[in-house]
Amino acid sequence: MKKKLFAPLLMLSIAIFSCQKSNVKAEDPSAKQSELKNDNDESNGGGPNVLNMVIKLSGDNEVPAVTTPTKGLAHLRVSTSKKLYSKVIVQKVEPGDALRFSHVHAGAAGTNGPVRIFLCHTPDDFGKNIVTDLTDEQYDLLVNGAAYVNAHSNFYPPGIVRGQIR
Repeated sequence: MKKKLFAPLLMLSIAIFSCQKSNVKAEDPSAKQSELKNDNDESNGGGPNVLNMVIKLSGDNEVPAVTTPTKGLAHLRVSTSKKLYSKVIVQKVEPGDALRFSHVHAGAAGTNGPVRIFLCHTPDDFGKNIVTDLTDEQYDLLVNGAAYVNAHSNFYPPGIVRGQIR
């Protein structure tokens, strides 16, 4: 049984921490999402971090909810110099379906809102580290506003999986 759990846990750990260069204490892995702050890391070239989150993405969080085996994670890290370091990983896409893109939308839980930040512009961007220069409005949304991450696919154009930032 230990061997069956080792590979998925190793892959999850690599996915979560691959965007991160600093030593940050991990939160409870059973938590729906974790928010970590590290105000002393300037090694990323973007200045200290003001936001560091891993967000679980699920079809249950879409509005309306989507019944799908697809799951995902979005790692978002924002520096004081208004740079967003992101990585979106989506797995278990149904046969015949294909991912299209991923965004940050403005909107509280249970509501849909407009796109504010592109995370994955193309299907090839999924699983890659992406760096985005943020406007003042985008920075404020990520640090203080009601927002969510979702990914879109061919079968589910409005969104296949979603996770709330706040």
